[in-house]
Amino acid sequence: MDLIILNRYVDFLITPDLQFDFKAKRSTNVCTMVLKEAIDYYTSNCTSVFCTLLDATKAFDGVNCCKVFRLLTKRDLCPTVLCLLLNMYTRQVTRVSWNGMFSLPFTVSNGVKQGGVLSPILFCVYIDRLLHLLAESGIGCFVGRVFVGALVYADDIVLLSPTASGMRTLLHVCDVFANDFSVVFNAA
Repeated sequence: MDLIILNRYVDFLITPDLQFDFKAKRSTNVCTMVLKEAIDYYTSNCTSVFCTLLDATKAFDGVNCCKVFRLLTKRDLCPTVLCLLLNMYTRQVTRVSWNGMFSLPFTVSNGVKQGGVLSPILFCVYIDRLLHLLAESGIGCFVGRVFVGALVYADDIVLLSPTASGMRTLLHVCDVFANDFSVVFNAA
């Protein structure tokens, strides 16, 4: 079912170029290259660059299903597909197997399905909101008019700013997003 939805509705699930995960012809190498080029752009123009690396703890488990479905609604995804996905995610029941014994079934109310084909894409849609907020802040690094102040690969985020105060602003945007979207950034 995930593959059918993904193939049929790919245009509604596209995320910005600053997300390098789960896309054809994209990799950590491409993300690293963009990071290096952005830093080189600033340093070659004798400008400082402040860099902060963020890692979301148990990111897939923390996805708030209500919020991800609101985000999908704003993308004008087919209402029938939305209802189907909503049913699949809000009526999830699972059991734990340990030492040949099974727990009683219980509902799963948050997170995306582990191992689900569509799950990484839904997570990208979820984090896409953060990228929009960061870009809309007008703070951070730009190469020409292109915002490169935040690069994302799965649950790893790199923030870039030419000033320390700009970095504090970007971190504040991340903090507000984290509180609103139930994302926990690993302080360790």
